[in-house]
Amino acid sequence: MTKKKGWFSLLLTASFLLSACSQGNNESANGGNGNAGAASPSAESGIEAGGGLAPAKLKIVLYGDESNRMKELAKTEFYDVVKEEINAEVEFQFLPWTEYAGGKTDLMLSTGEDFATYTDANYMVKSVAKGLYTDLTPYVDAAADLSSNVDEASFKAFQLDGKQYAVPVGNKPNSAEFYSVLVRQDLLEEVGMTEVTSLAQLEQFYDKAHAAHPELVGYAGVDARRMLLYDYTDKNLYWQNEFIALDEAKQDDQIISWFETEEFKNYANLMHGWYEKGIIPKYAATNTPQLQSDWNSGKAMFWAGTAARPFEGAATISQAVPDAKLVNYFLGEGRPKISRGTYSTAFFVSAAAKDPERYVMFFNLLQKNQELYDLFAYGIEGTDFTLDENGRLTKLTTDALIPDWLLMNKNFIRFDNTVPDEFIAEYKAWDEGAIISKGAGFNFDNTPVKNEETKLNGVLTEYMAPIGSGFVDYETAYPKALDRLKAAGIDKYIAEYQKQFSEWYAGQQ
Repeated sequence: MTKKKGWFSLLLTASFLLSACSQGNNESANGGNGNAGAASPSAESGIEAGGGLAPAKLKIVLYGDESNRMKELAKTEFYDVVKEEINAEVEFQFLPWTEYAGGKTDLMLSTGEDFATYTDANYMVKSVAKGLYTDLTPYVDAAADLSSNVDEASFKAFQLDGKQYAVPVGNKPNSAEFYSVLVRQDLLEEVGMTEVTSLAQLEQFYDKAHAAHPELVGYAGVDARRMLLYDYTDKNLYWQNEFIALDEAKQDDQIISWFETEEFKNYANLMHGWYEKGIIPKYAATNTPQLQSDWNSGKAMFWAGTAARPFEGAATISQAVPDAKLVNYFLGEGRPKISRGTYSTAFFVSAAAKDPERYVMFFNLLQKNQELYDLFAYGIEGTDFTLDENGRLTKLTTDALIPDWLLMNKNFIRFDNTVPDEFIAEYKAWDEGAIISKGAGFNFDNTPVKNEETKLNGVLTEYMAPIGSGFVDYETAYPKALDRLKAAGIDKYIAEYQKQFSEWYAGQQ
């Protein structure tokens, strides 16, 4: 495994910076589909595709803050191109991230509103069980262009019993998400170091940087189980959810109850050492969101990395620290990187939608070709951005449009002139040698253990997460936490998960 990934400049345009969802990112599901290349009216020119269709109205829900420029384009160019391409009037509605996968989104679904928005696999399973998502299987052919520009393996993550309940969007390197450490290279070099390829070096970096800058935070997070994997286990662990992990080094169907392993003990002790040492600040136990603010303002030394994070949020950090540099490092090597698929997210259509196929046609537009990608991601050439003879982009406005992280596709993404060619090549090649998780495409039906899962989530929040984040000592807190885990039904939950996973796994062989 290559230890060092990334580039040293943070002076990237804000137009293609990913949003926090990592959230998003925020996904452990994995994918596959065989619909790529299917013929569809939406694959034709805009006039032919739109001209032969009856009028339709679409509501697309997005999360986060809506910029003034987005409001303007939603009523003009975005509206016009969707009308021309698929004869639909589109309305964009923005909701706070707190309403994602619950809250107002649930309310809109349960009250029968006609809309589409994005989902993760876990939310999809729960919503499909309630009959709240449309089965999009009959309409996937309407996303022919998208299917050719979005990795084929990404579709299966959003299938249940062979039916497609959401259409994946985006195509970007996703392997080894959060397994690397994203280091402030400028600070590293300031204290006389050049790289960080082991836990010992990372802690040495903290000691030296803390001595020089005691006002800075060490780790701007509370979950480092992936980043520190190379130190506390020889297994190549990959998490299905907070309770379940897989050992990707073994070709078997055995799941792992994460909180009942020796690995969890070792990891929790490492994190507690970080908390005691101050690498994780004491306020993280009661004010985790502050860590994100610390990172964005350049007040942290390192963070969990991804292929894209050397430029994720870079404009924000560089505003506070103009000379900041970021580099990804792995704290070990020799284990293949694991991928869940290359999608950014996936769109579902509410069960009450009058024209589900038209929504799929809209999703298709988001990844149809370079011209439409530029429009939705960057705006109007000459007004919002310019391109040089090499296709390098200069943003003329800083307002976000359709979220960059959502659209990001390595086939279409534009870089500005500050990004070295070698970084672009390295970024696009990040997934080379990676393997798809053996759990790719498996979606757990929690119906038989729904009550247990609810109780387990309560135990996770109150007991297991504080231990895993290092806020409390493992030896002191774990016995009581394990009792609560057992009382909540972890054994029944694990047995049901193993049963379903084994049945699914056998079918994949």
